[in-house]
Formats: sequence, structure tokens, C-alpha cells
Amino acid sequence: MAGNFEPIYGLSEDEHETRVLRVKVVAGIDLAKKDIIGASDPYVKLSLYVADENKELALVQTKTIKKTLNPKWNEEFYFRVCPQNHRLLFEVFDENRLISTKDENTSFIDF
Repeated sequence: MAGNFEPIYGLSEDEHETRVLRVKVVAGIDLAKKDIIGASDPYVKLSLYVADENKELALVQTKTIKKTLNPKWNEEFYFRVCPQNHRLLFEVFDENRLISTKDENTSFIDF
């Protein structure tokens, strides 16, 4: 469970039938080359959505790992969710792109 110093994103504690979801972004493996020199400066955005409304409740992101296609983030995030009504979107971006584009491995996680 999240300690007193860990922020919990998403719903408030007052909401009924919620759970705290701990998400650990560990690493990326063989990401797409997005820079001219053949590396990338990747980071991950995590967006919590209300599934039926496509409404974003929370957005967090990892730190950027410079010049690698195999980043290791090892970062944890906590979300308060209602498992029946929420989904979590993972998107990988390259920090140095003039127009930020999503990696092909965008993933939704439904609970």
C-alpha cells in the first residue's frame, strides 16, 4: 500500500468500491528508433480513464531516460480506481521529437 508520501492519483477516498492499484513501470525493450542517430530519449505516460466516457482522470509520467532503446525506469505509481469503470493507458514517447509521436506499442489495460 502507498505510504504517506506517495501520491495516489485518480478517485478520492470518498468514492465507494474503490481499490488502490500499484503500477510499476519497469523497462522498455527494443523500442523504435526515433532519433537520427539511432537512439531515443524515451518516457512513459500513464493515463487513467473512465472507460464509458473516455474521460481522463489522471495523467502521470516517468522520467526520461536519455539515448537508449532499452530504458530501465523502475518507477511506481498509485491509482485509486473502480475496477469495473476504469482503464489505464500506457504510451511511450521520445522526448526530443519536434512533434511528439506515440510508439507503436500503446497499450490499454482494462481491470
